Amino acid sequence: MSVNLPVYKVPSETRVDQLVDAVVVHHNRIDLTGRCVEALARDQGPLRTVTIIDSGSVTPISDSQQRLWGDLLGREKEGRRPIGLFIESFKENVGFADGNNRGLALRIRDGAGFYLILNNDAYLEPRTLELMVDTALESGAGMVAPAVYQAGDPERVDRFGLTLTRSGAGYDRKNESDGPLLCPSGCAALYRRDLVLELMGDPEGFFDRRFEAYAEDLDVGLRARARGYRVAFAARAKILHEGGATFGPSSPQSYFLRHRNTIWTIAKNFSTKLLYEVGFWLILGQLAGIANGVRRRRFSAVVRGKIEGARGWREFRRRTSNRTKVSDLGLLDHRFWIRP
Repeated sequence: MSVNLPVYKVPSETRVDQLVDAVVVHHNRIDLTGRCVEALARDQGPLRTVTIIDSGSVTPISDSQQRLWGDLLGREKEGRRPIGLFIESFKENVGFADGNNRGLALRIRDGAGFYLILNNDAYLEPRTLELMVDTALESGAGMVAPAVYQAGDPERVDRFGLTLTRSGAGYDRKNESDGPLLCPSGCAALYRRDLVLELMGDPEGFFDRRFEAYAEDLDVGLRARARGYRVAFAARAKILHEGGATFGPSSPQSYFLRHRNTIWTIAKNFSTKLLYEVGFWLILGQLAGIANGVRRRRFSAVVRGKIEGARGWREFRRRTSNRTKVSDLGLLDHRFWIRP
């Protein structure tokens, strides 16, 4: 199922390579997705289209809801240029990673210069995209991380992009000096067109569809950094994020996916040289992760994730043996453990 408003005719003074197409994966929580669309409709910058992927929701998006979103993004009452709306519905839950892949595949031929990956529980401010694109153009970065704050407490930082420790633990940065910025978080990330095209050419797609959710953003970030793409932080580009809307931030499934997918990410993206340099810390990190799982009463989920991750290690190494991998120790946070 799809519904769309025609993509607006680009004004002659606007460069298509500075416009943004957004992809939002929706699953069941129509209230969150509605709030996300409302925020996108207030964009004052380069947003051209919004593609919503309905990933196996129990209740499909109704015709009336589609019309409401179409009216919001059409912006006829405000006398502003419309934002194109596309909705694609799938009977099965294809997961966050493959849902975004499908959205990107639908829009990549339209020629926008940037693509926004946005959680359905993340809400942009009117100038957020403009500031993110400006940051990308000024820095030459292929990835831009915004400043994400908690929706329930807008003064409290949720994440300023991601950092990865030498022990293999990925963390949300809590301030601009909280470890080296590796890449943006998948909850809100801007990617340049050439980066998207290059990574879409990998067998696993832009996001690795096998991951389902969690650490797929780290995987994309490491693949991009290994190929020479840079990342920048847009400090004034503010986004509010609910967090944990799909599985819950502390659900057994979220723990399982995090621990499994982090091992797969390292297997895919660390060079042999880097593995030798940080191998001792990686082993300690796995043990620390199990101990943390005990403390948080998620021992079973953590162990299952690590076992599943270890089972896939050799196959992931084999399938990526001819691919450029990360060798620069400087990309990693040298702290062993940041937060329990």
